[in-house]
Amino acid sequence: MTQNISLGLDIGVSSVGFSILDYKAGEIIELGADLFKASDAEKNQTRRVQRGGRRLGRRKQNRRIDAVKLFKDYGLINDSIFGGFEITKENYYLPFNHNQNPYELRVKGQKSKLTKEELSFALYNLVKRRGISYTLDDEAEQEQDSSYSKSLEINKNSLEKKSVAEIQLARLNENHKVRGQVNSNDDTLLNVFPNSAFLQEAKSIIQTQRQFYPNILTADFEEKYCNILTRKREYFEGPGSDKSRTDYGIYKTDGRTLNNLFEELIGHDQINPKELRAPNNSYTAQLFNLLNDLNNLTITTYEDGKISSADKQEIITTLKNATGNVQMLATIKKVAHCTDSDIRGYRTDPLNDKPDISSLASYRKVKKEFAKEGIDVDQWPTEFFDQLCFILTLNTEDGEIRKRIETGLAPKYKFLNKRIVQTIIDLKDSFKTSSKNKWHRFSLKTMNQLIPDMLQRPVEQMTLLSELGLIKNDHKKFKDNSYLPYKEIAEGIFNPVVAKSVRESLKIVNYFIKKYGTLDYIVVEMPRDKNEEEQKKFIQNLQKENAKVKDMAITTFSQSLSNPLDLESTLAKSGSGKLLTKIRLWYEQDGKCLYSGKTITANDLLQNPNMFEIDHIIPQSVSYDDSLANKTLCYAGMNQAKSQRTPYEFLITKDTKGAQTWEQYKAMVKANRTFSNKSNKAKKANLLFKDSLNSIETRKRFIARNLVDTRYASRVVLNNLQEFFSEKETGTKVSVVRGKFTSTLRKKWHLNKTRETFHHHAVDASIIATTPFLKIWNRGGSIFAKKIAENTIDIQTGEILNNTKFNELALSLPFKNFTDQFENIESKIKFSHQVDKKMNRRLSDDTIRSVRTTQIDGETKSFDYMTWKTKDIYTTEGFKNFKEIYDKNPNKFLMKQIDPSSFSKLEKIMSNYPAFEELLDQSSKVKRVDVSPFELYRREHGDIKKDSKKNKGPVIRRLKYYDKKVGTKIDITPSSAKNKKAILISLKPWRTDVFFNNDTHEYEIMGIKYSDLSNVKGTLGIKKQRYQAIKNKENISNNSEFKFSLYENNRIKVLNTETNESVEMLFLSRIKENQTLYVELKMIDSDKPHDTTLPIYGKVKEGGRIQKRLIPKKYNNVCRLWKVNTDIVGNTFYIEKEGDIPKNILV
Repeated sequence: MTQNISLGLDIGVSSVGFSILDYKAGEIIELGADLFKASDAEKNQTRRVQRGGRRLGRRKQNRRIDAVKLFKDYGLINDSIFGGFEITKENYYLPFNHNQNPYELRVKGQKSKLTKEELSFALYNLVKRRGISYTLDDEAEQEQDSSYSKSLEINKNSLEKKSVAEIQLARLNENHKVRGQVNSNDDTLLNVFPNSAFLQEAKSIIQTQRQFYPNILTADFEEKYCNILTRKREYFEGPGSDKSRTDYGIYKTDGRTLNNLFEELIGHDQINPKELRAPNNSYTAQLFNLLNDLNNLTITTYEDGKISSADKQEIITTLKNATGNVQMLATIKKVAHCTDSDIRGYRTDPLNDKPDISSLASYRKVKKEFAKEGIDVDQWPTEFFDQLCFILTLNTEDGEIRKRIETGLAPKYKFLNKRIVQTIIDLKDSFKTSSKNKWHRFSLKTMNQLIPDMLQRPVEQMTLLSELGLIKNDHKKFKDNSYLPYKEIAEGIFNPVVAKSVRESLKIVNYFIKKYGTLDYIVVEMPRDKNEEEQKKFIQNLQKENAKVKDMAITTFSQSLSNPLDLESTLAKSGSGKLLTKIRLWYEQDGKCLYSGKTITANDLLQNPNMFEIDHIIPQSVSYDDSLANKTLCYAGMNQAKSQRTPYEFLITKDTKGAQTWEQYKAMVKANRTFSNKSNKAKKANLLFKDSLNSIETRKRFIARNLVDTRYASRVVLNNLQEFFSEKETGTKVSVVRGKFTSTLRKKWHLNKTRETFHHHAVDASIIATTPFLKIWNRGGSIFAKKIAENTIDIQTGEILNNTKFNELALSLPFKNFTDQFENIESKIKFSHQVDKKMNRRLSDDTIRSVRTTQIDGETKSFDYMTWKTKDIYTTEGFKNFKEIYDKNPNKFLMKQIDPSSFSKLEKIMSNYPAFEELLDQSSKVKRVDVSPFELYRREHGDIKKDSKKNKGPVIRRLKYYDKKVGTKIDITPSSAKNKKAILISLKPWRTDVFFNNDTHEYEIMGIKYSDLSNVKGTLGIKKQRYQAIKNKENISNNSEFKFSLYENNRIKVLNTETNESVEMLFLSRIKENQTLYVELKMIDSDKPHDTTLPIYGKVKEGGRIQKRLIPKKYNNVCRLWKVNTDIVGNTFYIEKEGDIPKNILV
């Protein structure tokens, strides 16, 4: 097997570029890109919402059915109505006269006798719409909308005097509307009432009617009815039941029944697996984090370098008693009697590079807020605070929080009164932590085991766990795996976008392990934590913002020159890139040198460029940062004097003639508006950076920020790969690098990047594969970390070098003539595309279209037409929509056919009123503005109404019209519907089967949609009868031979046997069903086609869709067709026939 292998992986949100490098020869052996659809969390959310809606609908229906069954069992309704059949979703509504006014019956039923039919309908109406499960106070607090809260307050006050039915009936009589928003006397009234009010009303009706129907409305009936009216599945149960189990709820398919669904969502402690992880805002978790951070510190003023137990206790007491902002370093310095330079071993915030030491912040915030209400949180037991935080972290709705506190905590803690409970709910936001992680890695039990020792001794958590025998170091995670278990590893990554990319990349690693046996180096570049659209938008916005700043810089610079034409002539020369960078930095710095404070004139910068230099604010050999965020424009003398120091180290010495003091420099930086922008936060941090570059910890932090990727997902990948290869004793070295560094290498090596094709993924992977062999690592540094934790890294650092030496070692080619290999690399790059064979995907879009059968104009027979509505005709846009349809064919409007007199009223208004109005603009000039003629009419006469005797017809606002003839569809018309149909359109294609007719020597195809599939006894597929029907519709000959099936992103090859000309494309789907052989294709190496001429298929327009006949007509009898399968790395396998019969046909 070939040795000396370095594997580079460029992982994106929808791609993995890979490259195999023989590092002894400096030769790229193979490279390519695996392309797939990015996982999209928003689509998952859409599915969840729709699934939740279906469940909610089923539960509403089941509640109504159960109520009707109860009425039947107790004789409230007549059993004969159902004709002896069981009560089901098809017939449960039959006993009720829906023309009755249920609100009148519910009001009457609380005071006087109802018939059994009226009583059953009144009680049924209560079950049908039973209100919200929380109090109106809790619901109002959840909503930020003041008008919504005001409407709920109106309802709450009304309920003190009236029942829900009385309020609803009064609104119906006064406003002719109950549901939705009702506008009355400048108030917005909402039909939102608590379930408890409906329950109270139901009990009142039953109590009143019991004197008339004592044998029916028994206590047992009342109990069962009230249970149906109020029952609600607890949020922590999830879907399913004991009889219908699902792994998405507490009733697991393996027979287990959990107490709380969140037991699995929260996760369990690895040390005590039966215990749930603790909330991060609990006092115990905060104390544990504080002690762990303190024990990690090394402070030189202590004999052993560690904080004593007494001083730790003093720090805890100080923090608990603090009333204002806390600076942890200041607190520690005061207790330990030391200076900043004496303290080492703390984390830093990656955003601002400031010390990040736990400080009981959440506890202090809660204590401060509750003190304002006269409540001393210090008096609460720690166990209570921890349990309360668990409830507040799990629940967001005030009603649920109240319920959990009153049922779970109030019985155990007698000091909990109504006032404290309400205060907790009012101040629940004070318990929130700034961290994204709501749950600690350990349980309360584990932390309580460790805290006493951590308080007494200077020992950090992992060491203590080992001492107590709670973790075993000899456990081998991958002992049963010959290859990387990519599914299990990716489960540790919670971002679905990144998790999918990691799974695909680990499959590629496994492939190369099988092929080459041993991989000496693996270097990975991870994707950003964004989905595909977010990533594209981020890049577009970044490019747009950069272009904007560049243009402003050049414009400002040009205007500052004595002769602006000088700039044009200078930029016209080659090699002007460095000048453009200087101009941009000049613009950002308001034309000043930050080190000296002196002005840099535009004329000097253009005519005497050697007077000025671009300085790396933090030396590159420390920061590994060549971005604009680490560059400044300064006088050459200042740059030479600063040398390999930070601005702080340079200016604090006060020994350089002409330099500012540190305080003057700092004031200038802070006053600069450009540096205050959010996008320049990193630059400002670099300019004001004060830590010593001689500190190993400081240099490690720069490596973590700009070279080695320490994000959570990156740590998961790195640590698992390192552990796997360590167990297998292969000696493989693994690193996860940041894209910023490889981007710098690409620029320095003049490998221009274009995103128009997919080739750049493989090229980037090749650059990544070379990073272990840069000459800089010969000076003591490394990209291979021994260990990476959150914001900390254990890695070897190198020398501090000047920029010339750094560029020579770090940015020069690692192999002689290495970039020559990229000149004609495109033909060597292999592509694999994820083929979508999944059967349970979306059938169509969500819009339900109404269908009517009619004849329009000269049609000789009736057709099914979809109906649609115009936009609001009083708006300008709505009128244009109406006019566009009217001008094409006014007979398309249903109103013209059904109510011609009302339609003629609209036509008359259009002829009498213009479609514009003349207004005065700000300069008092007359300006013609588009307007709807219907709006002009409304201003004079009010809304346009349909013709009626007393002119009280409904307002005409949106008009229905016949849109398009119905094509392929899913008919969802209810069985009870008459003269109307409801359909779903935009049916999604699943696969296309390809046949060859040996009689005509032509290919034939038939398209199958997801809506054609069925589920027969748990097996998905297409029924044989349905398959044959499609086959007949597509005119597939019975004698035609099945060749293969094509799914989305299958590759095909077409060969002209006469000219030997061939082309390979990606197949998308069968299109234009009324036309033979039409399909949509895609280029293999790009998402959008280039403006080119393809073999066999001819011209293709840039950016357009490629819609062609699978075999063009002129080549009908001279072309051969192959399906091309690929493996994960793009190796091709050509198939002319894959079986005698198609798959997934159900008998």
